[in-house]
Amino acid sequence: PPSSPSWTGGQCFIVPLPHCESFVGLDEEVWQEVHRFQQSLRNMFRREGREVLFLETVTRTSRGGGGGLLGLQAKMAVVPVPRRVERDAPLFFKSALSEVAQEWGTHGQKPIVLNDKKTLRNAVPKDFPYFYIGWEGGGFVQMIENEDDGDDDDDNGGSVGMRASGGSKSFGRDFGIDTIAGMMELDPV
Repeated sequence: PPSSPSWTGGQCFIVPLPHCESFVGLDEEVWQEVHRFQQSLRNMFRREGREVLFLETVTRTSRGGGGGLLGLQAKMAVVPVPRRVERDAPLFFKSALSEVAQEWGTHGQKPIVLNDKKTLRNAVPKDFPYFYIGWEGGGFVQMIENEDDGDDDDDNGGSVGMRASGGSKSFGRDFGIDTIAGMMELDPV
């Protein structure tokens, strides 16, 4: 996203004005505004012949790591992609999430499938770490148990990931962006 070279153009973040550590924890009124803004972004990029993927990650460290510290502000990465990439996102992310599930300590938990009735906010308990990928009409949420010990100052907009070349076997910060890059036949971040 924005701090790295923009390889899709139009990448940005949705950041709620009131402080909140995750989109799951937003007040209903703010959540509805976020939902409307997501739809506006979809419509804007659709006029350009593109679709949008939304990524969020919430880790224990992003929530201040305990001790009464104020956590980081919630932010959701917005990644405009070609239509074919958005159409293929369910297949690619289901496969990628199943590959890393054991490494993330999810003990065989499958990703939670989101749709119009099962949304991010009613699928994830408040204060649980998770990875979220969303597209028009659906998405996945994967609960996270093992987290990367890397830098907490996340410059990838809440996007997350596993090290593409061996590295950490725990939850890393570039998983979502790296998966999208792979779908677009681009180098990982």
